Amino acid sequence: MELRREVASLKNDVGTLKDNDLRRRYRELAHAYFGQARFRKIYVLSASEIVEALEGALDAGIISPEEFQDARLIDLVIRGLWEGQPLHLALEISWTVDQGDVERAIRRAEILTRALGETWPGVAGLRLTEGAQKAIAQMQEQGRPIVVAQDGRIDWPK
Repeated sequence: MELRREVASLKNDVGTLKDNDLRRRYRELAHAYFGQARFRKIYVLSASEIVEALEGALDAGIISPEEFQDARLIDLVIRGLWEGQPLHLALEISWTVDQGDVERAIRRAEILTRALGETWPGVAGLRLTEGAQKAIAQMQEQGRPIVVAQDGRIDWPK
């Protein structure tokens, strides 16, 4: 029984390390992953810059305290110019992207839009669960933008 608990704990720890490493990689290589002819002048926002923008929106009554608490936990926010217009990407990053990751990205992007300006949701990971694929397809069918980064390849909205 003790061995099973230790193996389960080790699996959890390794999963956390993999997720953290993937977040670091996307942050450090944001220019390489996301930079392209249509999305230029990329800048990765620091956690303090995100919180500062959210505090301003909270103080102005644009977002609620609950939305502030939620949106400040976004994994990565990238600012750039999409076809010459300001745009932010709000990314949830996980080794295996599930439906919850997609839903969090969408929810947090909506909040960040009110604090930063136009913000598209996005997810990044190595694999997508069936639930994540369905949630992404639903967004696309509705004509709503979502960015999907899978194993370093980026699928941009049409």
